[in-house]
Amino acid sequence: MITGRAALLVFAKVPRAGAVKTRLTPPLSPTWAARLYGAFLRDALDTFASQATGEADPLRLGERVAVRVYLDAPPPPSLVPAGAEVRQQQGTGLGERMARAFAGAFADGYERAVVVGTDHPTLPLELLGEAFRQLREPMTCVLAPSDDGGYVFLGLNDLAPGLFDMTYSHAHVFEDTLEEAQLASLTPVVLPGHYDIDDGDDLRRLLAEWEAGVEVGARTAEALRQLAEALPAAPYVRRHS
Repeated sequence: MITGRAALLVFAKVPRAGAVKTRLTPPLSPTWAARLYGAFLRDALDTFASQATGEADPLRLGERVAVRVYLDAPPPPSLVPAGAEVRQQQGTGLGERMARAFAGAFADGYERAVVVGTDHPTLPLELLGEAFRQLREPMTCVLAPSDDGGYVFLGLNDLAPGLFDMTYSHAHVFEDTLEEAQLASLTPVVLPGHYDIDDGDDLRRLLAEWEAGVEVGARTAEALRQLAEALPAAPYVRRHS
């Protein structure tokens, strides 16, 4: 059984108008899309950092993990909380950047690593905890599919470059990754899927879940309230009661 240190590799973009969540524009303006994504990002990083420092009680990941935040640009002050390590994404495409992040984690002595984004504010943290638990078995690849055909997160306990030698942002990324995992003689473990907030339909789904009482971070909840107040007539926006 594999034991030892675990690392959460968080891939994100610095929230800048016109550079993030462009598929949300429309229905949102570039400023609103960046504001909403910034809320997702800060809430996620605060939650992840609390798992690294042990401030969360109980630890919803089941253990303390190191948190490495890979950004596409230098972050503004206070974007990344204490307890998380900031790194620059390295590589010419998403696959190469993720591969390098995994390689760096394993080279530094981490034995289990999970890469995750920050644009799924209702993702249960316990699902990531289950990924780390599954990775205690040797030669395992853990994935959670996303509704758009990609994956919400990917976990490994050994290098498998073939998993990243592909194109991204299409409807078969999850299937292609699953096939590559099997070709690499890894045991794939598929956990329950989730969804990203990429377009207007995703935003409507998030708002509906929020209205129904699904938990989101404090900044995300405030952003949704502000959005409802700013655009009360928009059909995809409902005021939180």
